[in-house]
Amino acid sequence: MKSKWASFERKEYVIEDLGRPAIFLIPIKKLGITMGDFTVRKNLHEFLVRNFSAYTTSTIPGFGFWRNHQKLVITDQCCEYEVSFRGKNKIPDLLKKLAEIARVTGEACIYVKAGQYSALVYPKKPSR
Repeated sequence: MKSKWASFERKEYVIEDLGRPAIFLIPIKKLGITMGDFTVRKNLHEFLVRNFSAYTTSTIPGFGFWRNHQKLVITDQCCEYEVSFRGKNKIPDLLKKLAEIARVTGEACIYVKAGQYSALVYPKKPSR
C-alpha cells in the first residue's frame, strides 16, 4: 500500500511514514503506583520503547471529564501518551497493556484512540 505521504515527497527532504497514531490517557496520580518492579510510569515507558521504539507524552493542562457507570461526572488530571504504528498487529498488545494498567491502578477503564477510532479498554474480571 502506498504511503499517504508519497504525494508530499520532494528532492529536498525524505519522509518516513510512521503509520497511524494511538493516543491514550492515564490519570497522573496513578503513574506512581507500583506495577511489578517499577512504577506504572516506568513500566509503560519500557513497554512503549520496546514495542513502538518511541512515544511522546504530555500533561494535559486541563482535566478530563467523563461519566462513570453510576452516571456521576468524574474529573482527573491526565497524562496523554501517543505512539505510532504501521498496520494493526501492535494494537492488541497495546490494549492488553492498557487493560493491565487499569487493573493494577483500580481504574474502571482507559480511554484510547487508534487511528480514527476511539474506545474504552476495560480489564476483564478473572474467571473463577
